[in-house]
Amino acid sequence: MKHNGVDWSLLRGVLGLGALLIWSGPTLAEGDAKNGDSLYGVYCAGCHFVHKAMGKSVGPNLSGVLGRKAGTFPGYSYSAAMRSAAFVSTEALLMRYLASPEALVPANIMAFYGFADGKERRDVIAYLKSQQGK
Repeated sequence: MKHNGVDWSLLRGVLGLGALLIWSGPTLAEGDAKNGDSLYGVYCAGCHFVHKAMGKSVGPNLSGVLGRKAGTFPGYSYSAAMRSAAFVSTEALLMRYLASPEALVPANIMAFYGFADGKERRDVIAYLKSQQGK
């Protein structure tokens, strides 16, 4: 429909597509789950299990961590800082967290300084995604 020389239906479509792209947020490049498994084994497995049936370890179980509110794995005693963290673990948020856990959750007790390399973070996240629900 045109009004004052403007095709409003086309404009609405373009604006709607733009809003959808902005609302959906940035997408992350897919990581290498096999390399993520290796990195997880070296840096994470000493404190975290990824299979739900294994329960908790020194750290909380990471099965289903994507989509889970921070500090809520049943039966794990989280630090006050992590219990009060008001976020749900998404891929984008894990990218930030795995870069510097202390920067995202100050006073957290996890003894890990983070992965400086973005590819390594994407690989670990790909591995965690591959283990979701197991």
